[in-house]
Amino acid sequence: MRKQTRPKRRMLAKGHLYSAVLLFVLRGATEPRSVEAQISSGFNFLVVFPENIAYFYPEEPHNQVHVTALHDNTEVTVAIRKQTHTETLAAAQTRRFFYYGNAELGREDISDKVVRVNSTGQVTVYAVSVKAGSVQSARVLPVNVLGTEYLVLPVPKIQGTTQPPDMVSAYVTEFAPFRLVVVNAEKVNTVSLEGDSNNTREVELEPYHAAQFWLDTDKAWRVLRAKHPVAVLFGHPCTMTNVTLNCSCSMLYAALTPKRHDKMAFLVPPPLTQDSQVQTALLLSQEDSSLVDSSYPGWPLVELPGIVVLHQPGLLLPLIPQSELASCYVVNTVQDAHNFAVILVHKDLTAGVRVGSGPPEDPIWRTLTGTDYVSTVVKLSLDNNAIWHTSDKIAVYYMGEKEDALFGNPAPAVSQTSDYRGCVLSPEVLEIGPEALGWQESVKFCRDLNLHLVSLSSLPLLDQVQAKIRQEHTGDGFPKRAWIGLRRSTLTGAWYWINRETVTVSNWKGADPKGTHGGQCVTISLELDQEFDWSREYCCQNVHPICYRGPNLFPM
Repeated sequence: MRKQTRPKRRMLAKGHLYSAVLLFVLRGATEPRSVEAQISSGFNFLVVFPENIAYFYPEEPHNQVHVTALHDNTEVTVAIRKQTHTETLAAAQTRRFFYYGNAELGREDISDKVVRVNSTGQVTVYAVSVKAGSVQSARVLPVNVLGTEYLVLPVPKIQGTTQPPDMVSAYVTEFAPFRLVVVNAEKVNTVSLEGDSNNTREVELEPYHAAQFWLDTDKAWRVLRAKHPVAVLFGHPCTMTNVTLNCSCSMLYAALTPKRHDKMAFLVPPPLTQDSQVQTALLLSQEDSSLVDSSYPGWPLVELPGIVVLHQPGLLLPLIPQSELASCYVVNTVQDAHNFAVILVHKDLTAGVRVGSGPPEDPIWRTLTGTDYVSTVVKLSLDNNAIWHTSDKIAVYYMGEKEDALFGNPAPAVSQTSDYRGCVLSPEVLEIGPEALGWQESVKFCRDLNLHLVSLSSLPLLDQVQAKIRQEHTGDGFPKRAWIGLRRSTLTGAWYWINRETVTVSNWKGADPKGTHGGQCVTISLELDQEFDWSREYCCQNVHPICYRGPNLFPM
């Protein structure tokens, strides 16, 4: 058994008060709702496919809904109008559902062509539209995190589509104005689009209907409001990608996030802006004003109480606020395209980035000037790709390229909890019992809670548990010692963990205890100045137990 030297640690911030039962659900499970809103997995989703006339090809578009299950035996039902399909998926399995031209919204002001995705377990959902060389993808947010207010983006300046302004016409599809598509959930709803000079448009929506608002270029539209939560998309069916080529327009759409009220910082991914041979713009919106930069100067950081969307020909990419980074993302890919991801992480924590079960291969980290963040690009396989961090939060964008045109979206985030073992679907639980019990009674107490007396059988777990106790330590009234799941065999004299893992690390107070005399069970010190040292004790002593359950991880 190897003795570990424990360095002195700085005391971390105090957390919850010790009460009858102290429950430690590691970071994420008790976050406020504003953070939970950025988790992109859920049980109910709404998908629409805006009109796509890309390349003016007479063929039907290949609209797709990608559903990835996070847990085994997840029953997924996908329905549009009276068509319903149900399948049962295993954890990490992705099913692609295909819909063709009859699922597109077209030019209708109101439509019932809304795809409904319902599941018995948590899933992530992508929407993908493919027509000829034009591809658009979008992260679909679950219904429970949709909002009632959305800021309207300024229309980008696109030569041949919105420039010169006098070419915009509601009577010619490829020169039509940009659109907002509003998707209603299960309640009858009132939706209004508001702008300057008391300009307002209003529509009543039945359950599972979608409405389209055309954004006239002669009016400044500010905000969309609804009585009940809705999903909102922004885009155009056919923007020019190369004015020197005939019939080269490409569909352009992005799914918007609900209005945020606090000022936030948005990190701009360098791989999408630096050394770019195409024009890059940032579309910035806040309720009191909207503006667009037609010649993006390379800002690494933008701060405002609104939304930021990066625009390049063929690409509208909503940026992830720094305050809403996540610890794990599940990334799907698009067939017949070059698939990759852009990852942003704190400059001191690049070693903790994982793509699947291991670190990215030979990453080239590029600095976001003036910030503490760096970014890199990683290639993706056609299988599901979990991108996560062992100890911190990161930003991940899915990107694709087809026929030299980019498309992409923020990757669906599935966890706010970082863990050295993998992508966390439900966090580990650490609980100190309310009563002092004997060791055997403590084992039973934990089992009755569907937990077990904690076995600190690896150095990373030892460090993680100790760090969490430091965070939650309240001083007075906090137990001084607690039972752990280590004891000595009365037959062999060897120490063993009750979860049957090998004893390879320890943190004994003094030398390793030898011989069979003395206590056969082990306590850990919870006094911060004792560095969590271990002591052998008689098993019948009454000591508070530490109960534990490991995290549920996404299969790699």
